Amino acid sequence: MQRYVYPVDLTEVERELEYIAKKLKVSKAEAIREAIRWFADELKGLEVVEIRSVSKEQAKKEILEYIKGKDRVTTDEIANALRLDFSLVNEILIELWSEGYVEPEN
Repeated sequence: MQRYVYPVDLTEVERELEYIAKKLKVSKAEAIREAIRWFADELKGLEVVEIRSVSKEQAKKEILEYIKGKDRVTTDEIANALRLDFSLVNEILIELWSEGYVEPEN
C-alpha cells in the first residue's frame, strides 16, 4: 500500500480538530481520516444539477407542463427536474398560485 502525506495548515481548525479527536478518542490523524470518510459517504448520493438559463416565460411554460396531472410536487422537485433556479421556480409558483393554477400545501 502506498502512503500519501499531505502538508496542510490546520491552524484555522485546530480547536475543532482537538475537540473531534478527544470526543472520538482517536489521534488527530485518525480524526481527519474519519472526517474525510464521513464527508465522502455524504457526497455519494448527491447529484450536481447544472442550472439552465431560460426566460421567466419559458420557465413558467415548462413548470405548467411539468405539474400537469400531478397531485403534489415540491419546489425542489420542480427546480431539480427542470434544472431551473430554485428562487425562479418559487417566484413562478407564487404567480401561478395567485392565478389559481396551483395551491400551496397547508
